[in-house]
Amino acid sequence: MQFTESITTAGTPLAQYILGDTLGEGTFGKVKLGKHIATGEQVAVKILEKGKIITPADFERVSREIRILQSLRRSPHVIQLFEIMETPWEVFMVMEYASGGELFDYIVDNGKVSESEACKFVRQIISGACSLHRANVVHR
Repeated sequence: MQFTESITTAGTPLAQYILGDTLGEGTFGKVKLGKHIATGEQVAVKILEKGKIITPADFERVSREIRILQSLRRSPHVIQLFEIMETPWEVFMVMEYASGGELFDYIVDNGKVSESEACKFVRQIISGACSLHRANVVHR
């Protein structure tokens, strides 16, 4: 099961990264904080377990996410996909790390936000949505 022709199959996946804490978990796996050894850049590494990708709909969902992220490279306010690696058991998606965390958590932690701060967030959200719209992608 291969997800895209542009996937690099590496004998030692993620050899150039150090993995840290788990940032989140989803249906097919988890996301870990990573650090590129050579540059020190922090990344988010989505680790998808192929054993959890069972149905054709699951396979299509993962494939679609990869295709969309690949098509949106260099789009402002859309998380960037840097690299994909695959083993017989897992798919690794190395992505931009958003160090600020989730907007919802920010609002919960800080209570009210000022009008100017709210405007900044809305502008960023609209910018990302416009990038998706230009690529004929609907975000739900």
